[in-house]
Amino acid sequence: MTEVLFLSSLQGYQLDRVQEVADRLRKDRPDLSVKVAGPQESGPLLPQYKLKFGPAVVIEGRLEFVGVPRYRMLLERIETSIQRKLHPPPAPAAAPSAAPPKPAAPAPPKSAGPSG
Repeated sequence: MTEVLFLSSLQGYQLDRVQEVADRLRKDRPDLSVKVAGPQESGPLLPQYKLKFGPAVVIEGRLEFVGVPRYRMLLERIETSIQRKLHPPPAPAAAPSAAPPKPAAPAPPKSAGPSG
């Protein structure tokens, strides 16, 4: 089950908007685990995502939005996250082994000096 976590502002800004979007998401997408962390709960969580203030949206442990996104944008990002989980990107190819060192360039021919 995909987890969507709404982190609240420490000052309580937009708390009603966060709750409104979370409630709508619960209603429209019962297949999701939707959680809202209040200001007290968000305090220790925000620094984990390198934030000092909220609100923010975390999907599957990944910070996806700072602020409260438009509902349509949130749904699109959730779908992207689900697809990422179902079809992870391929792992990068193993680095090739170190190539043997190139031979030193031949020294330029020495001139025999001035003739004459």
